[in-house]
Amino acid sequence: MSYWMTTTALFFGLFIVIEESIYYFWNRYVYGPNEERKRKWKERAKAILRIFKRKQYIDIQETNNEKSPQ
Repeated sequence: MSYWMTTTALFFGLFIVIEESIYYFWNRYVYGPNEERKRKWKERAKAILRIFKRKQYIDIQETNNEKSPQ
């Protein structure tokens, strides 16, 4: 009995995935790609990369070892 329940659940899951993908691609065909959403994701990705590529500043400690005349 669990075989039939699993098969039925997988069939409905596959049906839902196929239906939603058809809906998504049909809307893309009718309305075109969403350029604003694409631009926002690119900006977010650039911001994350900027965080990781932040320049590391090295503190150079200067010592004052002046030779005094003797």
